[in-house]
Amino acid sequence: MTGAVFRAMLIGLVRDRAALAMSFVLPAVFFLIFAAIFAGATGEQLRLEVAVADEVRDENSTRLVDAIAADPALLVIGDGVLDADTVRDWVRRGTADVGLVIRADAEPLDSLGGFGPAPLVVISDPVRGVAVPMLEGQVQKAYFAALPDVALGGVMGLVEDQFIELNEVQRAELADGLAELRDEADAGEAASWGFEDLFEEVSVAGESAARNHVAYYAGAVAVLFLLFSSVHGAISLIEERESGVLDRILAGPGRIGVLVNGKFLFLVMQGFIQVAVIFVIAWIVYDVDLPGHLLPWAVTTLLAAAMAGGLALVVAALCRTKRQAQTVANVAILVLSALGGSMVPRFFMPELLQDLGWLTPNTWALEAYTAIFWRDQGIGSLVLPWAMLAAAAGLGLWLAHRASRRLEIL
Repeated sequence: MTGAVFRAMLIGLVRDRAALAMSFVLPAVFFLIFAAIFAGATGEQLRLEVAVADEVRDENSTRLVDAIAADPALLVIGDGVLDADTVRDWVRRGTADVGLVIRADAEPLDSLGGFGPAPLVVISDPVRGVAVPMLEGQVQKAYFAALPDVALGGVMGLVEDQFIELNEVQRAELADGLAELRDEADAGEAASWGFEDLFEEVSVAGESAARNHVAYYAGAVAVLFLLFSSVHGAISLIEERESGVLDRILAGPGRIGVLVNGKFLFLVMQGFIQVAVIFVIAWIVYDVDLPGHLLPWAVTTLLAAAMAGGLALVVAALCRTKRQAQTVANVAILVLSALGGSMVPRFFMPELLQDLGWLTPNTWALEAYTAIFWRDQGIGSLVLPWAMLAAAAGLGLWLAHRASRRLEIL
């Protein structure tokens, strides 16, 4: 009897392609996606886009910029010819993941350990806060690998200034040793040193950094659950077909189009309210400035809800059973959310996955929300995300109508 039960369940699994996909294909797909993300974030595939401004432009700062540009983990944009304001603007707009400024109004690089402002300023966005320690680690590695004479010379200068005074012979020996370190660095032989106070961290969001961080993840969570709730509502189309309600609707003058349009309007309304609840909580608990961005937020949320409703109806119209629709939807939503940034910020991903993310509606919804709340950009920056969300909603509704027509003849 036990064997018969086992055989029946095995046959049922083999015949159910959706169950097979959920059991064996989806875990493998997710493993590949997240393995690519975290392997790229910790290995040679990491490519942080760094905007660099060199305000000093002397020999030492040029050597440092060249060493940073040679790091395979960093993609330098601007090549040190930018100014600090441009770097801040690029980070704020998302053109760069993080910024680095070699300050002219601070301690020079060869005076490391002094008591003035730090020579290097890391400019970051709170949403990409994890990029800060990653950049600092790579810059520190480049600093001590390419400029060991500068680093050690700065320390010795500090020791001589504060504690002891070197005689002429000692200074000559020190100069010879530093020259040797520089020759080794030029030959590619890295030295290993460690010092504090090399960096000053500045956020483009200022005091609102935490609130903007919350706003980003409010959007990420909202889009993810918006897709799930829309599918749950759209599946009622299959339930009504199985219960016979669809037959009575088809007997009327409106045919299947009336049912699809009605469900679409309901899903849009439901989705809008669902996202509103999340952002209202973010406003009340974390002081996210929802009232100050109410109109662009409302348009974005309406389009995101329409997008989710249209795509959910396509799945419900194409699938023959409720179980099949749930399986297909779960697979699609999880993959889209993983690639689209709802689970892991996209800048953390390798370039290939970042490019694939532009094909997901999650990415465009998050682009709109982040432009509203933490980039504080105007309506012009929202035109493209809004257009993509509207196109996805319209295409989804049209495909749902096309797919549902076959129900009239089943």
